Amino acid sequence: MPSVVATIKVKEEKIEEAKAFVKGLAAGVAADEPGTLAYVFHQRRDDPTTFVAYEKYESDEAFALHSKNLASKGKEFASILAGAPEIVILEEL
Repeated sequence: MPSVVATIKVKEEKIEEAKAFVKGLAAGVAADEPGTLAYVFHQRRDDPTTFVAYEKYESDEAFALHSKNLASKGKEFASILAGAPEIVILEEL
């Protein structure tokens, strides 16, 4: 069962836009990706430009579907980022 911890830095002037974007993204995932068991964003209190997402998928296929769907949001996502995301893929024990 794959899980992901993704850390993204957003542009300081885009914090509010980033919050709205990730909330909408999470709502879309919940509605359209039944194989996604968790897709939760957090904002660091000590650095509001840093967002951390916890993701959990029921299978590699569900993870692949999510990756495909997320790729379609690339341009919109790129407009709020202040650098490349750090993505860590984990396997639940």
